[in-house]
Amino acid sequence: MKKVWITIVVLTAATTLFFLYRTVQTPDVTMADAGEQLAERYSGTVTKSAERNGQYVYTIEVAEGEYEMIVDSKTGELQEMTRMLEPAIEEQYVHREETAPVKESGPLTEVEAGEIALGEVPGTIDEIEMGDDEEAGSFIVDIDLANGGEATVQVNAISGEIMSISWDD
Repeated sequence: MKKVWITIVVLTAATTLFFLYRTVQTPDVTMADAGEQLAERYSGTVTKSAERNGQYVYTIEVAEGEYEMIVDSKTGELQEMTRMLEPAIEEQYVHREETAPVKESGPLTEVEAGEIALGEVPGTIDEIEMGDDEEAGSFIVDIDLANGGEATVQVNAISGEIMSISWDD
């Protein structure tokens, strides 16, 4: 009878340890989820994904070219973005006519994001900052309006697309 109880205790302990180990080893963000979020955020398509040194590495095609993006596998935060390929000249020309101008290389600078925002909402720039978790991959540009109000313009950090505008009186 003692052997049965010892076996039950050992199996219960082993099962508990296995599930605790799996819980600790499971990343907070899955590779698929992080890739989907990047593709949605930058209006692109993930063409390759891999895990390297505890980080997720993606190749994403967007209208402006191809980028390699490195994401922290624990938090899902974008760590690094590198431009790989530019689209063909014909694609750039068509894209420029249809939407905002295409930046020639890499992500936008704060100054460029400010210029794009002022092109949509005239006023004086109060502050420019990178977006937080919900607005990652974009610049948030606060603009003081002539009537005393304020507008907040969210500009995509790669494409320069205006993602949203909110108005405060």
